[in-house]
Amino acid sequence: MTGEKAGMKQNKEDFLTGVGAVDAEHVVLLDLTDQVGALLADENMLFKCADIRQLLKRLEDYTTMHFTHEEQLMEKMGYGGIEEQKKQHRMFVQKLEEFTDRVSKLSLGTQDAMIQDLFEYLQQWLQDHIKVEDMKYARFAMEKTKGDC
Repeated sequence: MTGEKAGMKQNKEDFLTGVGAVDAEHVVLLDLTDQVGALLADENMLFKCADIRQLLKRLEDYTTMHFTHEEQLMEKMGYGGIEEQKKQHRMFVQKLEEFTDRVSKLSLGTQDAMIQDLFEYLQQWLQDHIKVEDMKYARFAMEKTKGDC
């Protein structure tokens, strides 16, 4: 699995929860994941380390903002599953930090394996988290606001 063929571009509508602001943020996360996948197809080995560092920084910054926003929405709505969400969010950020640490130890011969690991992790985590955990919240939010004008 390499590059855009392995990405989620054609499946973004499958990740829609119906919570507009959250969906817009998820699209950015999916785009960042696709960018990681595109690095696998990039033949320019010299720039991959710098590119993956930049992407990891963007992922860390964006997920921190997104998770904060998502958790604020959940708190505001009184969502009972918020602690599980927070736990999963913390674990995701911790995993990104581990990948960032791995980047500092990369050599030309090992960068593709690390990028592949990161890409597969992002794909799987986003699929599992959005389609299961975030959908639970979306159903809760829609039910709670049902009938509101």
